Amino acid sequence: MPRQDGHRAGPWHLPSDPAACRSARRAVRAVLADWELEHLTHTAELLVSELVGNALLHTDGPLRLTVERRKTLRCRVEDRSREMPHRRAAAPEDENGRGLELVHRMSTNWGVEQTRDGKSVWFELG
Repeated sequence: MPRQDGHRAGPWHLPSDPAACRSARRAVRAVLADWELEHLTHTAELLVSELVGNALLHTDGPLRLTVERRKTLRCRVEDRSREMPHRRAAAPEDENGRGLELVHRMSTNWGVEQTRDGKSVWFELG
C-alpha cells in the first residue's frame, strides 16, 4: 500500500496496460478527497491520465505515480525511458499529439526531470 501523509501520497506502481490510467485517476481522486482538495479533482484526473497515457504509449516498463501537496498540488509520473517528451503542434486531423499541450494549458506549471532510472513528468495545480 502506498504511504500517505499530509504532504505526500504514493508512490503507486502502475501496470504497463491501459488500466493504469483508471488506477491513477482513482488514486488521485482518493488523495484529493482526503486532503479536502476536491475542487482540483477533475483537472488533476484529466492531466494525470494524459501523463500516464503518454508514458504507456512511448515507454516500456513500470510506471510510478506520486502526489505531493506543496504550495501547489504536484502529480508526478515516473517511467524508465530517458527520452524526453516535448509539446508539439498537432494538425486538426492528427490522432495524437495534444496531451502535453493540455497539460501546459491547464496546469499552473509542468516539467520533466531526469531521474536515476529514467524520467519524471509532473504538473502542478493551485
